[in-house]
Amino acid sequence: MQSGPLMLEDTSLAPRQGMLEASGFGAKLPLAFLFGCILGLSSAGFDQSWIAWIGVAPLLVILRCVNGLKEAAFVGLAYGLGYHLVATSWFLGLFPLRWLGVEDWLGVQLSVLFWIFESLHQALLIAGFSVLVYCLPLRSGFLPHYQRPFVPYMWGVPLIWIYCHWVVGTSELFLSVPVDQLAYSQSQHTGFIQIARIGGSALVDYILILFNAALAELILDLVHLGRRLDGRIDKLRQRVGPLLDLSIVSIILVVCNLWGGSEVQRIAQETRPEVALAEDPQSQAVPIAVVQGNISIEEDRLKTTSAKAISDRYAELSNNLGTSILVLPEGVVNPVQLAPGYLVSRLKEISQRERKEILVGSVESIKNSHVNAARLISPANPPNNLYVKRRLVPIGELAPLKAIEDTLPSDIVKRLPSQQMSFLVSKTTELPQSLWGPMGVSICSEIVYPRLLAREVRKGATILINLSNLAWFHNSALNKQVLAAAVFRAVENGRYLVLSTNTGISAVIDPAGIVTAVSYPGKRGVLLGTVQFLYKKTPFSKMWWL
Repeated sequence: MQSGPLMLEDTSLAPRQGMLEASGFGAKLPLAFLFGCILGLSSAGFDQSWIAWIGVAPLLVILRCVNGLKEAAFVGLAYGLGYHLVATSWFLGLFPLRWLGVEDWLGVQLSVLFWIFESLHQALLIAGFSVLVYCLPLRSGFLPHYQRPFVPYMWGVPLIWIYCHWVVGTSELFLSVPVDQLAYSQSQHTGFIQIARIGGSALVDYILILFNAALAELILDLVHLGRRLDGRIDKLRQRVGPLLDLSIVSIILVVCNLWGGSEVQRIAQETRPEVALAEDPQSQAVPIAVVQGNISIEEDRLKTTSAKAISDRYAELSNNLGTSILVLPEGVVNPVQLAPGYLVSRLKEISQRERKEILVGSVESIKNSHVNAARLISPANPPNNLYVKRRLVPIGELAPLKAIEDTLPSDIVKRLPSQQMSFLVSKTTELPQSLWGPMGVSICSEIVYPRLLAREVRKGATILINLSNLAWFHNSALNKQVLAAAVFRAVENGRYLVLSTNTGISAVIDPAGIVTAVSYPGKRGVLLGTVQFLYKKTPFSKMWWL
């Protein structure tokens, strides 16, 4: 007898691996880093906000292709590092560091070191997000189920992102200044960001990640790159379910934009002076001036410009402006400028002579220590005229990691503000009492913490004012990212927001997030605008638990 050839067929129960899933870890890591860099271009300063709508989908696809928890963590870390290296490239604006007594060759290295270190620090959030997405039992679609997998992919993934970036990322324990949140990329889309009045910037982030999740689900279904999502409760066929999910998210976006457009029109009508006065006599239009002195960090730290010359500069810019309120940026007043004949004395003279209120950033001594504060100079001499900063900047005002400082040369460490002065932090929310209404004041990095400003509005703040000094980073993209964050704080709380910076950008923003007046960066001058002191609270500002 003759036997024919034996035919064998693979009958393994394990599903065939996708193209990307079958590739090695060495291919996934650089791919994640590249897509993270692309997402970084969506941040304010690069003006590519559309990337935020599709830029997280590649990470979600790659997470369905990893083979183990360790791979998921490193993929997330690589993606986050790429994103933050681009989004926080303004750290390179620290150079030159001659004001620290550092030669240029070393200044470049230190700037790069701070840039990479903080990018890695922030990337831990996306690494944590990736680990949770990998570990959580997720099923396709919107509908949950009591059996494993439990959590629907479409709303589970956005919730994990919100937890990592808006709960952990903004906590004091994480020691971060999250000025490059994904939501801020949409600051110029005025209609869409009105949803921040309801759920804050986190809700904008939620919608962004929701769209990315729908896109990732569709990609995994159409192209066999990795493990497909299954377990749909609605039992829709392959490709039909993901298309339906993407359609639902698209409808949500259309509704958000239509509602947001009507909100912008409503706010524009309500803030018309005659309408606002008819509703509340205290909401009249008030002219305001923002003084931008453009004092460089070298002038300030190396004393290349005398204290008398700085006093003369600000006094000259502040005279005879014809406004009711004058705002000067963070740290203009220091112990020298508090002396008789210097800036504070001259500002008091202007306030009394021209009958105007002046809010000025000051560094003052309290209880044998220092505070970063804002002082209101008013003809009425109100009892509540001082605001003290509530969140300090790590390294700049707070020295949380002594090990880092131990690695730096002693002549550099002693020039750091956190070493020159011991800063106190306020545990209470104080509102300087203007003649027009309570002021909600924030200083520098506090503008990126939504809960701080919402707390002021709940306590009665009728206008929001941020005083900043961005001279440390020279003329970098940081000023645009701070402006984007300020736009969101105005929308969330339904308040006019005045942004006063030393070197620009300074701005006046209305409650709809429209920038009504803006200054040029790196220029000396005065920005004129009009504000109103408003009393209505948005749903977000009422949510004390956020």
